[in-house]
Amino acid sequence: MKYTGSCFCRAITYHFELASPDEAFTSICHCRNCKKFTGAENSMAIKIPRATFTYLTGAPRTHAADNGSGTLVTREFCAECGSGIMEYGEHAGDYTYVFHGSLDDPNILPPKMEFFLKYKAPWQPVIPGITHRQEHKE
Repeated sequence: MKYTGSCFCRAITYHFELASPDEAFTSICHCRNCKKFTGAENSMAIKIPRATFTYLTGAPRTHAADNGSGTLVTREFCAECGSGIMEYGEHAGDYTYVFHGSLDDPNILPPKMEFFLKYKAPWQPVIPGITHRQEHKE
């Protein structure tokens, strides 16, 4: 299956291909680092094999920073509109995390897990039917 996406201004477009939607792992992160980058109460990203991802137009800008645990996370985003496209870190191996909101069809690849719930705002609802963790790894 082919999935497409872009930044807000469409200067950057991309696609990735998966044999099955089961190859993707969509999760919601409530850590403070993700909140700061997205400017939102959480971040939702799709873990996919890096080799399946291709930029079609444009070239992202990158920024690397400590993710709060002593390891680096690199984020790629549009230099024109600021939209996040993906992130990856030292522990991601051959995977990358594509920001769910950059997909052309936001109704696909629903979340399977929520983590860093200890930082989740108390007014946010619990999503039923997915895994919930107080930390990233428990």
